[in-house]
Amino acid sequence: MPINVEQIGEPAAEVSGGFSHTEIRIGFLENFASLDQPKDIEGDTPATTLTELVTIVGDHTFNAGVGFTKVKALLESVLLETTQMGPKFAHIQENKLTFQMLGSKDEILGFKRLIKNKDLIVLAPEFASGNVRQIGSAKFAGSVLESSGKIDGVIEGENTATFVIQDKQLYDAPIYKGAITDQPAP
Repeated sequence: MPINVEQIGEPAAEVSGGFSHTEIRIGFLENFASLDQPKDIEGDTPATTLTELVTIVGDHTFNAGVGFTKVKALLESVLLETTQMGPKFAHIQENKLTFQMLGSKDEILGFKRLIKNKDLIVLAPEFASGNVRQIGSAKFAGSVLESSGKIDGVIEGENTATFVIQDKQLYDAPIYKGAITDQPAP
């Protein structure tokens, strides 16, 4: 059944960019028991609305004893970019989530090392809408495309770690509406 599109886009009183920098969550793909995904355009149970094409409504479930690691980024350092790529009739979306963490503590440097070669699922909530955007899926996990550290030479300078997490999907980074399970306390 085709999707009936009557109207797209409405005036909104308060549209803004930005992400909640205190609530980025990172999970290792290997730790998930199941991952949901947006509905397909075609198939046995295709999407019937535009929303279903980019929304994950089911809960992701972790294996026992694990969950998402909560990461605190610098205020206004979180950026999501989506670029369509590929030849005509084979387009995909490349999603890149960039964020910075403050300092060069051993836990941040160790985290950089731990996630650099892992398959990831990353959640990041938009600031104004509250939409939780997801990087990575069971079919094409997110991965660290780039990580860098910077310590300026001047005392009042920057001391940050920057991460770029990337995936490639058939859709823009989808909106996750399921339950979020955080890493249990040790």
